[in-house]
Amino acid sequence: MSKTKSHKRCSNHNVDIPSKDSEKSSKISLPISPAQRELLEFADTLDGPDLVQSLKLVHDMALYDSYGLIDGPEKNALYATKCLWERIEAIVKES
Repeated sequence: MSKTKSHKRCSNHNVDIPSKDSEKSSKISLPISPAQRELLEFADTLDGPDLVQSLKLVHDMALYDSYGLIDGPEKNALYATKCLWERIEAIVKES
């Protein structure tokens, strides 16, 4: 995949992530593993808005109701949770 202005570099992985503008023009089909398919099937049976609300609740409980120090790994986990619910919200809005 070529690096253009429409792509940004993912800091955690060595892959290019297409921006929303470039996603409309090109879709790349990637094979998924059986475990990934199982996860998608499991998530598909859950209600999207309820799953988003659950993720937000867990995020907020960990962030605001925790008396422990929230350091690097904890911040990364909270950010990953936020990214997950945002992507699920986007999928729910599409359907």
